Amino acid sequence: MKSYTIEIQLISDAIIGSGEGFGSLIDTDIVFDGLGVPFIPARRIKGCLRDAAQEVCEMMGNAGITSFIDLKKEARSEGTQVFSLVEETFGRHGHVASAPVFFSNFTIEEYEPNTRWLQYLRHTYPNVMSQDSILSVYGYTRQQTGINERGVADEHSLRTIRAVKKGVVFNGEVRTDMENADTERLLALACANLRCLGTKRNRGFGEVECRLLSGTAEVSKTVLNELEALCKN
Repeated sequence: MKSYTIEIQLISDAIIGSGEGFGSLIDTDIVFDGLGVPFIPARRIKGCLRDAAQEVCEMMGNAGITSFIDLKKEARSEGTQVFSLVEETFGRHGHVASAPVFFSNFTIEEYEPNTRWLQYLRHTYPNVMSQDSILSVYGYTRQQTGINERGVADEHSLRTIRAVKKGVVFNGEVRTDMENADTERLLALACANLRCLGTKRNRGFGEVECRLLSGTAEVSKTVLNELEALCKN
């Protein structure tokens, strides 16, 4: 089984939504652990990369680049067609068997040593190191309201959201038992194609830069260079 690291850096503030609020204070909150450190759930990343991989295959098919990765399609029962490589890598909808590619949750850099220190500080100084104070290091709250056609704020439309600050870097592990060039290339291209993450992306939130790494080698850059050389030829 081969292991990779995916690095995601927030270029803009991001709302990695939990689907829940924070009591009566925050209507839309981010995902964070018991200490108040934000993270990105594995399932969220896997879904975003699957969409990015599907888009990559469509772009390469439309451009006539058919020799770089396997672009064969297979039919579904409802008559639609999907790329076989995307299905083989990220799993087939409705199938009992799990996907051959496994994602971990994505955490901040040096998560383990940092959380050990935070646990110690919260235990030693409970009145100083609260969950809210830790959350404020990585995120912030902002408010917004709806505006009607007269340019006046709609009544009862005030909403409070929490976002993760830009510049935060998340890392996660990807393991796969499909050790072939097509799978690695698809993962690398999907990472390079992942540009946005989270909610309110049409309002400037969630811009990211994503890289696939194998040890210290940047696989995404290598694969993109190979694709560029193929296109030039």
